[in-house]
Amino acid sequence: MEQVLVEKKVLAASERLSVAQEQLDAAMQGPGGSRPDVEAMKEVSERLREARACIEQLQQHIESTAEAVPSMRHCPACGASIRAKATLCGHCWTKVSPTL
Repeated sequence: MEQVLVEKKVLAASERLSVAQEQLDAAMQGPGGSRPDVEAMKEVSERLREARACIEQLQQHIESTAEAVPSMRHCPACGASIRAKATLCGHCWTKVSPTL
């Protein structure tokens, strides 16, 4: 569950960076591209690109380390198919520990 939350936050941050990058790029394309404030915007733009690269590396790391958690498993008592998070077998009514 925590991994899903982290993935959502990374995606939201990535989307915000995309919007900021587009806005900076559009501002730099306007007239007066050699003004000092435009130079500062170029530096900020470069930092945004670096941040985006970092987020992409995090996303790749999350994807490569994510373990597939089975949604179903077998009851240890009767062998019936039950949900991985079940605490009680619906077939034999044996109490089981949920798989996290």
